[in-house]
Amino acid sequence: MLADLLAPVSVDEFLSTYWLKHHLFCRGAAGRFSSLLSWPTLNDILEHHWRETFRFRLALQGRDLDPASYADLGGYTPRIRSKDVTEHLRRGATLSFDAIDEVHEPLTRLAQAFEAFFRGGTKINIYAGWRALHGLDLHRDNQEIFILQLDGRKRWLLYGFAIDGVDRGGLKTSSVPPAGAELDEVLEPGDLLYIPRGCYHVAVPMNEPTLHLTLGVKNPRGIDVLHWMVERVSASPIAAQDLPILESEVGRRNYAETLRRTLFDGLDEDLVEQYLAETGSNFKPRPSFSLPWSATPALLPAGRAFLVRMHAHTQISVNGAPSGSCEIQCAGRRFKFPRGMHCVIERLKDGVEVSMESLVGALADQLDEDGLRMLIGMLVKENLVSLSQR
Repeated sequence: MLADLLAPVSVDEFLSTYWLKHHLFCRGAAGRFSSLLSWPTLNDILEHHWRETFRFRLALQGRDLDPASYADLGGYTPRIRSKDVTEHLRRGATLSFDAIDEVHEPLTRLAQAFEAFFRGGTKINIYAGWRALHGLDLHRDNQEIFILQLDGRKRWLLYGFAIDGVDRGGLKTSSVPPAGAELDEVLEPGDLLYIPRGCYHVAVPMNEPTLHLTLGVKNPRGIDVLHWMVERVSASPIAAQDLPILESEVGRRNYAETLRRTLFDGLDEDLVEQYLAETGSNFKPRPSFSLPWSATPALLPAGRAFLVRMHAHTQISVNGAPSGSCEIQCAGRRFKFPRGMHCVIERLKDGVEVSMESLVGALADQLDEDGLRMLIGMLVKENLVSLSQR
């Protein structure tokens, strides 16, 4: 999926030249993002999430509009007033809808794909504008940003990692962007723009309806690893021990050496991979349900007419001994299953839906059907797989 978004730039070139370092602007075919979201779909989403006023944001020339001007916030039921929202947009406000990947399946899949590849929390917002007035002011984000232009045109200006001497006065009165931009491009449908964390930017609509997605990837950082290292040893005896402030220098040195050994004991050479495996990175698994079956004693539907899908971010390691267990790591959790689970995992690890019928046939020489149902039931109980009816 990432390769399709970045084309004609390869994923390898993107990672080596641009990722975390430099912006990237890619022209694309006009309809290549059309399957992700459309205006009718956006209308439908807005109409069905009108109580979730926290998702709506209207901004005009760098200033957030007062939510009370377009939403009823008090009383029993908060609600968006569509007439007032539309009136603000007509006057030049930009509409953003927060975390739209939580409510629209194609964007859920896109965010999950980014999380699986970059191993960092991903959120997708939608931005829509109409007039030639910017919504957000010149700013920088604390995450990696991908802009996917869906419809209309929008002018983007990037200023690098410092704006010393940049005069932003024109933005306050007329949405005239400052001079000195490193990149000044008009995005059209199908275009992609990558903006690394900390790069200052501003976007200005062009007096026509414009719609784009912003994918934000929040990478874990060094401080996250340091917190994890401390958390690993928080239950050790030395963590609760008083500092030997009044002891001799020899006693303090011995304490310091013990503390260092405790902190670094059990750390791998590849500290980054160990951190990701043990914590599941900085995002929580997206909720999934297999009701009504997962709440029943059997955990599975009767028969074979259902599909099984393993969740993303699952890593597998298997004990090498013949009688060893199958270990699964998923989002910082570690599970130990009977060794026979390995053949099941091999069939599910790509994250695609697999029919129970095909699993029974493919694993007939390794597991009988009752054994297979028991193992899949274990995965359902731990919420590692989801079930759906065919």
